[in-house]
Amino acid sequence: MNKRFSNNWQLLSNWRISRLRGNFEGHFRNDNGQTDPAISSLFDFTGGVFGLLGDQFAAGPLNTDRRHIVNVYASYAFSKDKGFASLAGLNLGGGLHMESGVPLSKFGAHPAYLNAGEVPIGGRGSLGRSPFFTQLDLHADYPWVLSERTKLSFIADFFNVFNSRPVRLVDQNFEVSAGVLNLDFNKPSSYRAPFNMRLGMRFEFSLIR
Repeated sequence: MNKRFSNNWQLLSNWRISRLRGNFEGHFRNDNGQTDPAISSLFDFTGGVFGLLGDQFAAGPLNTDRRHIVNVYASYAFSKDKGFASLAGLNLGGGLHMESGVPLSKFGAHPAYLNAGEVPIGGRGSLGRSPFFTQLDLHADYPWVLSERTKLSFIADFFNVFNSRPVRLVDQNFEVSAGVLNLDFNKPSSYRAPFNMRLGMRFEFSLIR
């Protein structure tokens, strides 16, 4: 839903609902960091009678499956004709971003290659999902007119205003090598970025009279 700039304000928003299931991510395998283009160890071996590859071939939610993403961006420009003579030129904006978590899996090491992050134990997404995340960003800029052809703008951006810092991902490797347990399994490996801000000034001039 969008409202183009008119009457001093605008709104741009979208809500994406999606679902991603399967047993193959594509040219790059992101869940274990295997970044060799078009090379995957997923189908090097058959399931076998001993089931050493777990649920590797079973379809499930892939690691980039994010059901909901919502973005809302709005801004307002103060002007004299709206009764804001003292604030004329001030622009205020805000951005709201919300996204659901991604599937978390329990990965065993490959029984033949021995490397970690290969075999999804109990199916993809067996550990549930990462937390839902909401972030609010704010923006303000104000132009200070120095002359007919020059002005100095003061700019401020505030990111993650409420300092929301849920866990982004956990260590999903149950084993660091075949038969060797990972002591950091299911512990947080990364968090969302904390509150931060950016302040700036922009000098503008025109050479055309």
